[in-house]
Amino acid sequence: MLRFGWLLLIILNNACVSTEPSVELAGVMSPEQQTSLLDADVILLGEQHDNPHHHAVQRQVLDLLGQKSQLGSVTFEQAHWDQQTVLTALNNRSLGELAKDLQWKSSGWPDFKFYEPLFLATVRYRAQAIAGNINPQKTKLVYQQGYAAIFQANEQKNLGLDRDLEPQAQAALEDEIFQGHCQMLPKDHVKTMIPVQRTRDAAMALAWLRQHKQGKSVFIVGAGHARKDFGIPLYLKRLKPDLKIYSIGMNETGAERPAAVYDQIITTAPAQREDPCVGLKEKFSKPKS
Repeated sequence: MLRFGWLLLIILNNACVSTEPSVELAGVMSPEQQTSLLDADVILLGEQHDNPHHHAVQRQVLDLLGQKSQLGSVTFEQAHWDQQTVLTALNNRSLGELAKDLQWKSSGWPDFKFYEPLFLATVRYRAQAIAGNINPQKTKLVYQQGYAAIFQANEQKNLGLDRDLEPQAQAALEDEIFQGHCQMLPKDHVKTMIPVQRTRDAAMALAWLRQHKQGKSVFIVGAGHARKDFGIPLYLKRLKPDLKIYSIGMNETGAERPAAVYDQIITTAPAQREDPCVGLKEKFSKPKS
């Protein structure tokens, strides 16, 4: 299943999902793992976007940090740079209008009810809310102009976008995209999507660098973005080599991800959803007008 990418998000948004989380943090994190998490400067919580169990874990991590007065910022993949003014102004009064202000219904993300508790916790603990992603409308520009469509030349160099990924990471990212599109993309098309996916990871790291002020940081992102081999941690380390990063990848039973590319894996029950590959197959099989 796709961990990042707008096409399948739109399909998932129309699926029927369970909203009854049953995961307790103490049951999925040992005391040693919680100590490692609390020792980190940046924590990445890699979700399956429509899984309520994963959002329950995220909310409890925000509570854990917030109750210790350590939560400084929360970076959301679900908001893009052009929406930063909305998140900067976020408070108890504006929370009720947040979905409308972020144009959530037309965004392709799953139901806002999955994310509302996370925004609420951000406000409750007076943490910064950071819009991490690029505007999806700018994706075409990345295809046409490359990284220069989003980043200045010095930013590309600092992020390492002026050079290729390591061969093993490149192969892993290509496989992530191929599997995420239900093995329906031509292999040559997969390669053309690499700059877009790298742009999103780098953009979220750069948004953090620009916006974060103090305290510990949490990233609310898809599991693919939390990978340490090609995801956000790679770019954070290029920007701030001394950062202590703790990355959690959240799996679903029967769809496990490789443990080596995270600091911790949490596996939960899957969300109740329609098979997204059915909708994707229908979309790809439609004749072009």
